[in-house]
Amino acid sequence: MKVAIIGAGIAGLAAALTLERKGFKADIYEQNSAVADHYSHVGVILNMAYRSITNEPLKYLNKLLTIKLAPLETINNLIIYSKNSQAIVQKETIGHSFIIGQESNSLQRQLLKHLKNTKILFEQRQSLENLRHKYDFVIVATGSRSEDYVADKYLKDWRQYLVAFSRVAKIYGRFEPNTAIAWGNKEILKDGYAFLAPFSRQIASLYVTVPHISGWQELNQCWQAFCEWENILGKYTLLGTYDRTHVSAYSSNVTWKNCLFVGDQGCFLDPFLGLGGATAIVSGVMAAKSIIENTSYDQLVQEHKKVISVMGRIRNLYDSIDDETFDSIVSFEDHALIQKLVYGTNIDWLKYGALTLGPFAKQKKSPNFHDTFSSPTE
Repeated sequence: MKVAIIGAGIAGLAAALTLERKGFKADIYEQNSAVADHYSHVGVILNMAYRSITNEPLKYLNKLLTIKLAPLETINNLIIYSKNSQAIVQKETIGHSFIIGQESNSLQRQLLKHLKNTKILFEQRQSLENLRHKYDFVIVATGSRSEDYVADKYLKDWRQYLVAFSRVAKIYGRFEPNTAIAWGNKEILKDGYAFLAPFSRQIASLYVTVPHISGWQELNQCWQAFCEWENILGKYTLLGTYDRTHVSAYSSNVTWKNCLFVGDQGCFLDPFLGLGGATAIVSGVMAAKSIIENTSYDQLVQEHKKVISVMGRIRNLYDSIDDETFDSIVSFEDHALIQKLVYGTNIDWLKYGALTLGPFAKQKKSPNFHDTFSSPTE
């Protein structure tokens, strides 16, 4: 059986690893000269986002992959800032952080080192239409950049959920490695947010992500306003930035003929926070499993698609509230008992919140997804 994988990202590597474990070899076509982008950043897997599937996402992923992924840090503390309030969550397992990039301990490199017989063909830009006639199966794992985005052409009932414009900065300063920080301020960040996750005690990734805006000029305005509000350039040294966009979409299926769509291409990108690492791994594993076992990929990922649906409803709720309401939510969360209920239990609060309040929120429309790309800005 011949299998091609387009893209050597997290989802593509997870699929290749699963195939290899069962004695199958895939050819991976990667348009870049190496695995992962040159500009690295810290990504986070948040436990709460996956409670409908598992209470311990990292253990769940390790079991699926049959390897042990080593996180950069366990996130035990979370500081949340709104316009006029703050909440400090301490000594709870919020999630785990990973390096996304070319470092030896990055998530991609951890997956790559377990591949023994899979051929990766670098600097090979291949189309789905070309490969589907040469291979028995094609796994499409090309992410959500516009030049590679093809899911809208093939997946049934495909519709865009949102496009978010994001600036990822690498900053130098003093940080607590197991502490993440999040900001929400409608006046400054619109329906977006800022997030900080440390590489180490000296280096951190700082994200400013804003959906539903018209373009990069608006992102620049949000970035500048946020930096002034938090005195970012006074507190830290800016080492560089990287701009990219994310497409979050919905489709009623994730297969077309002999092609299986994974990661962002399979509509597995969380539309609320833009999280995609865990669902990229899951979708890659499930695509490979469906090929190996001759089962339905659409059925294998059905429960995982529900996670994305819940996060979409939470996104609609966040888009619908104002700063005053968000201040109240953050103030409410700044209590030990509430924190224990929210972060220290296995209750799927996001699911129940989405079911209860979701019908009262309306989805906002984002600009056209063909405006997406990624590029270093400094």
